[in-house]
Amino acid sequence: MPPLLEVDDLKIHFPIKKGLLSKTVGYVYAVDGVSLRLNSGETLGLVGESGCGKTTTGLGILQLIRTTAGTVRFKGESIDRLGREQLRMRRLEMQMIFQDPYSSLNPRMTVNQILNDPMEIHDLYTGNERQERIAFLLEKVGLSPEHGRRYPHEFSGGQRQRIGIARALTLNPQLIVGDEPVSALDVSIQAQIINLLINLQKEFQLSYIYRP
Repeated sequence: MPPLLEVDDLKIHFPIKKGLLSKTVGYVYAVDGVSLRLNSGETLGLVGESGCGKTTTGLGILQLIRTTAGTVRFKGESIDRLGREQLRMRRLEMQMIFQDPYSSLNPRMTVNQILNDPMEIHDLYTGNERQERIAFLLEKVGLSPEHGRRYPHEFSGGQRQRIGIARALTLNPQLIVGDEPVSALDVSIQAQIINLLINLQKEFQLSYIYRP
């Protein structure tokens, strides 16, 4: 059986353009030759100095930005050149917890709407089943189902990150990329969120790529 995730010689280069004609005069080598393997149930930490390309690597693995070269294989299938519809189906199994719990949640949507959206987009579950799953996930991340009627601005930073974690779990993924999921939180809250992620990994049999 192949690893859950295989990344070989991943490269992500951004063009530098100048002049009225936006001529390419060079490139920023944000990621230049990253390779890794991740088996089911494992956790892999991406460690490096600020600006070395950790976040860009995570975005490239999930194809939230297109890669310049290299190969990303998920469950043995190369996903780095999949079409939009094929990639949308793969996103059922791959999700991300973003670094900033303030900007990663739509302020105009209630928590119920935020968690319902992924299931609606992928046409998963009936209306009642979605509400049951939302209530289930909110409880799993330490919130109450009643919180689903509130908006993001009504929560603390730690609570917002719990909502972000619940959103990442809505589609029952196998792989979650955590982009410094606790760095924007108070030190007193960080340990709570880390322990939550550890417990959820065991219960939901998740594989993590974690940027500390």
